[in-house]
Amino acid sequence: MLELKKIKGNTYYFPSPANIGLYVSNNDAILIDSGNDSDAGRQILKILNENSWSLKMIINTHSNADHCGGNEFLQKKTGCKIASTQLEKAFIENPILEPSFLYGGFATQELRNKFLMAKPSVVTDFISNSGNILDTGLNAISLPGHFFDMIGVSTPDGVVFLADSLFSSRIITKYHLFYLYDISSQLETLQKLSTLNYEYYVPSHSELCTDLSELIEINRTKINEIIETLVDFCTEPKTIDSIISYVFSKYNLTLNSSQYVLIGNAIRSYLSYLVDSKVLKTVIENNEFKFVK
Repeated sequence: MLELKKIKGNTYYFPSPANIGLYVSNNDAILIDSGNDSDAGRQILKILNENSWSLKMIINTHSNADHCGGNEFLQKKTGCKIASTQLEKAFIENPILEPSFLYGGFATQELRNKFLMAKPSVVTDFISNSGNILDTGLNAISLPGHFFDMIGVSTPDGVVFLADSLFSSRIITKYHLFYLYDISSQLETLQKLSTLNYEYYVPSHSELCTDLSELIEINRTKINEIIETLVDFCTEPKTIDSIISYVFSKYNLTLNSSQYVLIGNAIRSYLSYLVDSKVLKTVIENNEFKFVK
């Protein structure tokens, strides 16, 4: 069950597997993401109603299903606006794009699940990935890397919601790999995060904190470890499936369809980063596309 917690001033959050932010001004409520499904939306709306707050807008930091899964229910019930960057809008309004993109073709029915595919909702307002967010008093911070045009959102209370720019030490210790679309941008984002100066930080998949330095280093260290793992394995030409199989085995991860497309896609992003950095190269042998040092 979701529980509302106050951070400071008019800024609140709902601790959950993907933390949900809330800013209230003159009884108008602005959500920062909406949870993973209609049940999350239902619980959010109940709490807003109990506080006599009217939902004005949902700002989606990005379009992954666990961040916009409550959109459809909340928009249908309240008529609220939904704001996102333009690239993320395409996925929010057309959720089939996410499993299709991850799979690399039309996604099988097994992959068209709520973990990878939220219900569609209508983005009413485009916002820039940095600067003022319409007339809300909130500000966007560009945080690319995890997804196409992800943003963080700061409030006037010295609180910043950081979306999926950082993952908790618990998640990293358990799973080792977390989804990244653009490794180069993610490394730049980690450096950017180290320069931020807010009183409170709320990563979506970690605890509320007042200092990011340790978490940034944990994330950076794991990314560099994955890079080293891939480079060491590709001393001879390797296919993408052999690389994915090796990585899953190395970290004792359980391979299922959703994990294959999600983490397999992330591994492809690592390999692209290494090819663009001229650490690896691609070759075609016996009609097989391979990577090699």
